[in-house]
Amino acid sequence: MNQTPVLLCMDAGNTLVKWCLFDNLQQNFSNAMNFSSQPTSELKPFENACTVLGDLLSSVLSDLDNPVAAVLLCNVLGPDFERAVRRLCEQHHVPLHVLSVNTKVPMRSAYENPSQLGKDRWAACLAVSQNSHAQVNLLVSFGTATTVDAVVDQAGWQHLGGFIVPGLHTMFDSLHVNTAELPPVRLGVPASHLDSGFWPGTTQRAIGEGVGRMQAAFVQSLVNQLAHQYEQTPVVWFSGGFAHQMVMYFPQAHLLEHAVFKGLVFDYQCSVQGRS
Repeated sequence: MNQTPVLLCMDAGNTLVKWCLFDNLQQNFSNAMNFSSQPTSELKPFENACTVLGDLLSSVLSDLDNPVAAVLLCNVLGPDFERAVRRLCEQHHVPLHVLSVNTKVPMRSAYENPSQLGKDRWAACLAVSQNSHAQVNLLVSFGTATTVDAVVDQAGWQHLGGFIVPGLHTMFDSLHVNTAELPPVRLGVPASHLDSGFWPGTTQRAIGEGVGRMQAAFVQSLVNQLAHQYEQTPVVWFSGGFAHQMVMYFPQAHLLEHAVFKGLVFDYQCSVQGRS
């Protein structure tokens, strides 16, 4: 029987727990398969998540044709969730690799307490280091929160730090919940792409385009900061669930697909090389 070992990559985020399989253990993350996800709320309480995860992943972990060489975990949900994943791995006799900051990879974070840096932010920064040819980079991830991180290559890769602000839907929901009349809104098309003119003429457009432009203006302010600091314009990378929509507001940005998975696989590969 010809077996093809795979990595089960898991991104445990605030809104979704996502996973996929990757079958080239020696190469950069690409051409993954079996992407899937589960709402994070359906895995609570996390101390009991092992049962739910077992139902979702048992067929993958028991596949003899594509045996799982390791489970890779990027986790922002805390120790209870990690323990649940670890129990699942022990049940199936599969090694667990948990991403951590400032370990075996050729990049360092300047965070005062690196252990407090969000693991998804760190994984995405690692992906930038693997995909960028620029010395100065700005990574923006659009999720429940919008995070912005500076990643530079100055005699070695370094994560300088970053910012966290409310995400797009968090801002939309705040306006809807905390006002009497404002409706729920989804991110729309920028006014410049519409025939009705520049200025929004409906409440929905006023909110949608206002939030989109506010986020883009925040990104631009940090582009200006890095350009002044390093005397060169940074390359801007967009990732996360709303990256495609936000490129409309910031067309010079580059899309970085599957950033967390890319960084997670790279972290694992560096760890394996460090043990060999």
